[in-house]
Amino acid sequence: METLVPLSVVGIWKYLAAAWIRRDIERQFQYFGTVSCINLYPVKGCHATRVKSARCGARGLEVNGVEDRCIMVVDRQTGIGQYMRHFPKMTYITVTVDDRFIVLDAPNMETLCLPHSPDSSQQLIICEIHACKLMARDFGDEAAKWIAKFLENENLRLVHFIESNNRLTIETENKRRQGNLQISQDDKISFSCVSSYLLSNERTLDELAKQTPESIKMDNFRPNIVIDGKSPFEEDTWSQVRIGENVVFRCQESCKRCMVTTIDTDTAQRSLKNEPLKTMKTYKESVGGVPTSFGVYAAAEMGGEIHVGDEVYVLK
Repeated sequence: METLVPLSVVGIWKYLAAAWIRRDIERQFQYFGTVSCINLYPVKGCHATRVKSARCGARGLEVNGVEDRCIMVVDRQTGIGQYMRHFPKMTYITVTVDDRFIVLDAPNMETLCLPHSPDSSQQLIICEIHACKLMARDFGDEAAKWIAKFLENENLRLVHFIESNNRLTIETENKRRQGNLQISQDDKISFSCVSSYLLSNERTLDELAKQTPESIKMDNFRPNIVIDGKSPFEEDTWSQVRIGENVVFRCQESCKRCMVTTIDTDTAQRSLKNEPLKTMKTYKESVGGVPTSFGVYAAAEMGGEIHVGDEVYVLK
């Protein structure tokens, strides 16, 4: 009994010290704006699904039990994932989610209703995304015929991410992020390119639009959470973001953009002038931002429910 008292005192002090540190960090958060839009992308490469609220989990946003980018189009011969850079027409596919189905619609196509996940009797497929090989479960022939018909390629199939896959941000792009201390060894992703969340700032879009000779909109950048913020370019300096009272994100790095941003999500046409990438290569650096970047990758440190209109606080 004599050793129990000191140990319990030490435990209490550790708890109080941790609580004090948390409160001190919370006091340092500064108000930045509000959540103006929440986008779910159940099928990687398809049009954004606008939602008013979503749960923030380890692998991304979740609505009615359906996770962000949990479905991918693959080439059945190579297993390689196919998305908007391969088939710009994918932007015409709209996806809605209810408590039973994932519903796909496209011009001149009948509606395709998928279960939240394929039946366990469906075959497993070895697929590849950005040089990472993993197992996925096929949605079956009806789904394959639908996507093959719309994208005019008979080799295409729809597959679903498998829970047992342990795909990590730190291992993407040949593990080039190994030295980034803002990325944890436990940051999980599904079929996303790099990270489970992409946060963007409306004010940065406003400034970029003034410099770009062609019309651009937020959909060019495919963010999950859009913030109606106070000022542009500050997202490149954030270390943490708090939404509402409980949901906290750890910012990992600024998102370097690719040619997908040059595709008009309304017309599926690529910019002949390679915009906005061309402008971003010089303009972001000139204002002190990260060149060719837009938005910030993030991981959920403390998950929970977020809503359009929630207040956003940032820590630099």
